[in-house]
Amino acid sequence: MKVTVLCNDVALDGMGAEHGLSLLLETHGKTLLFDTGSTNVTVDNARRLGIDISRIDCVIISHGHYDHLGGLKSVLQKTGKKQVLIGKGALKSKYSGIDLGSPEENLSDYEALGADFEVVSSNREMAEGILLLTAAPFGTSERPQEKFVVVENGKRERDLFGDELSMLVIEDCRGTLVTGCSHRGIGNIVRQASEHCAVKNVIGGLHLHHKRSEELRNICDYLSQFGIDSYNIGHCTGDNAIGFFKAGVKATVSELRAGDSFEIR
Repeated sequence: MKVTVLCNDVALDGMGAEHGLSLLLETHGKTLLFDTGSTNVTVDNARRLGIDISRIDCVIISHGHYDHLGGLKSVLQKTGKKQVLIGKGALKSKYSGIDLGSPEENLSDYEALGADFEVVSSNREMAEGILLLTAAPFGTSERPQEKFVVVENGKRERDLFGDELSMLVIEDCRGTLVTGCSHRGIGNIVRQASEHCAVKNVIGGLHLHHKRSEELRNICDYLSQFGIDSYNIGHCTGDNAIGFFKAGVKATVSELRAGDSFEIR
């Protein structure tokens, strides 16, 4: 699988950076855009890299926060009509404390730009060897931060990210797990994915920037049981957490940078 980082908080020289994530995945004869960043950085970086973003087969949105969904407007303006896969509830209003965490655009706005939405409410195979996973069951102590809320039937409720999607790409019985922010807990998501195959690679954001050292150590210890070979992580993971992973897991750990491209085998 070839992975090109189109948006991330950190970028290579000459590339745009913003708080957001977008990964171009080329695998099993498909070209997939996993998340879209916050604004137009994904589209601009694709142009800088000479990538024709209109050739993507579909867009997958990991969850409804602006830093993963906000760039969809700019993507659709470039690509025209595209299938967009989302989890149930991804387009509801979400907040981080008192701050709006969702994009300003709504369902009608995106559909007017050509979004053909499909709600993924259960695990589904997109193609042979490409599996979309819905929100991971809670099995460890990891939970979304209490500051995150979602508007349900006009009421603000704690957001447990039931809309969260991750992707598992399986080649030769080896799995590569692609995550957005891992709000449901990276331990829970890896545990869920490992029910389908041996997870050997993890790519994406782990949302660990707020975790204390003891919590990070426990997460690294838990993940070590799965025999993961590599982590390509960034966005919301946090510098401290990346450092913990480099010291605390028996795997290759690399930081994502917008503009970078690498092969996963």
